[in-house]
Amino acid sequence: MIRLPEGMRDRLYDECAARREREAGLFSLFAERGYTEVSTPILEHYGLFTRTGSPISEEMMVKVIGNGGKICVLRPDNTAPIARVAVTRLQNEPLPLKLWYAQPVYRAGGNGCREFLQAGVEVIGEAGDAELLALGHEAASLFFGKPPHIEVSHAGVLRAMFDKMGLDAARTAHAASLIERKNFAALGDEFTGAEPLLKLLRLSGGAEVIGEAESIAGTPEPFRVLRGLLSELPEGAVEIDFSLAPPFGYYTGIFFRGYTEGAADAVLTGGRYDKLLGYLGRDLPAVGFAVHMEGA
Repeated sequence: MIRLPEGMRDRLYDECAARREREAGLFSLFAERGYTEVSTPILEHYGLFTRTGSPISEEMMVKVIGNGGKICVLRPDNTAPIARVAVTRLQNEPLPLKLWYAQPVYRAGGNGCREFLQAGVEVIGEAGDAELLALGHEAASLFFGKPPHIEVSHAGVLRAMFDKMGLDAARTAHAASLIERKNFAALGDEFTGAEPLLKLLRLSGGAEVIGEAESIAGTPEPFRVLRGLLSELPEGAVEIDFSLAPPFGYYTGIFFRGYTEGAADAVLTGGRYDKLLGYLGRDLPAVGFAVHMEGA
């Protein structure tokens, strides 16, 4: 019997029709808000992702050997390829660039490779965090038929705490990994002086938790951004959660995750990545999100 590679799947009949119907509404929403569609190839040079500080680990990238022996990867992430397009094909276009996409990413895991369908937007140039987050909430609500619960934090908060603890890059990555897995017990055991950090990680809620968190972290800028974000969004639209761990080297400001009942993982992810385009030679602020359509 001819079988699919591990991690791949076919989609048939009603599943395809239902997904196309949901997609149509999503794509119309992006177009109505002034976004233009772009598409990037499935194969990209491996160096694009190492250069831009991709949050996807090397072990999760599916590598192939291209012409001339260069290492390529099946597209593991949509943001870096779109940043590449912005600094090459779109370098003379007026700003801000408001781009949307709908295409799969591929990641290794277990015994094979998995395909994940994503649709999202990237705003390159001036862009407001609250406007982008509100669009992400609307997009996920439309696609999944119910509003997501969105948790948000700021990359500068944990970065300030790690600096206070004097962690180098390797220890920062390890601490962030423990936080991502919610393994706070190991964090306390392995890191001297982690008590303030552990106190911070337990804080979540609305504007009322920001003051206490600021007193622990002692760096005002991330909290100014979070207060501004909450002031621009409807009350209760998002929850501040300082236990979220950002991929360091990628997100530079706010970052968020949205969840819906019945989905095992986040169905909406995004945030601000103001340094990424600079790594490619065009220093511009940027913010974006992805709707993870496999959660439907």
